[in-house]
Amino acid sequence: MLKRLFILANLTICSLAVFSQVPIQVMESGHITIKAKVDGVEGNFILDTGAGLTVFTKKFFEKIPHKSPVDGGFTAHRATGERLDIDLYKVYDFQLGALHKSEDEVSFLDINLGGLDGILSLKLFEQQPFTIDFTKKELVLETERSLSNARMSGERIPLQLEQSRGKALDIFAYFRVNDSLTLQLCLDSGAGKDVYRFNSKYLQKLGLKAIDSTERKSEINTSFVSKTYRANVAKLAAERSPSIAVTAFRAQFVDGLIYDGIMWINWLGSRITVDIPGKELVVVK
Repeated sequence: MLKRLFILANLTICSLAVFSQVPIQVMESGHITIKAKVDGVEGNFILDTGAGLTVFTKKFFEKIPHKSPVDGGFTAHRATGERLDIDLYKVYDFQLGALHKSEDEVSFLDINLGGLDGILSLKLFEQQPFTIDFTKKELVLETERSLSNARMSGERIPLQLEQSRGKALDIFAYFRVNDSLTLQLCLDSGAGKDVYRFNSKYLQKLGLKAIDSTERKSEINTSFVSKTYRANVAKLAAERSPSIAVTAFRAQFVDGLIYDGIMWINWLGSRITVDIPGKELVVVK
């Protein structure tokens, strides 16, 4: 996905959010969209916990009144291993509900996201716990009190953070696959509906047989080709909370995937609280 290009970095906290709810939409594709403002300009964005980096479309970027190029850039790698060299720009006054950041570093791409204005990464919430409520269709900015209540009402899953030079942030957790392997999976709300991807080396380790395989050229560097196999998986469950599980699903196994695996998060529960400072996920089924 092009989202691996996206960057949001070095956010200066102007004020922490008070408890508030921000409306979200859940697309048929499984993607979560939410509105935010940059320098007074409102946009509609994909909330992507697996992007690591954040970007705007060129069309939205050009609407922002105040921005300036940053001297340095950022080198990232897509999950398939493809290298990306990214230019950075500084923008000001980033607002999502009551959450306010005074200064951001971003990038942009000349792409069409079907009317959406870009993708927001977890860097925006580095110091702000939040809850995705799929029933009420809202994102809740948590306070210490509401976060404490959330912890008591749900299953708690430890998170591991991958932070790259203060410019990118991804979250991971351990899951058991077929009651056989314990793998560290990237929790990726931007992966799309029913997407479960594993490194292809686990096909053999799990004793699975591929149904078929496909090759796909990168949208950016057409000389870069990734190969994917499909296979049926019997069970996937959170290591510390085995009641959080999905059974009998079809997964993708990708050659050269840089992680053990990547999965969408919507299936985990009706409410998912992401607490980056506390390094944990709280799930209510």
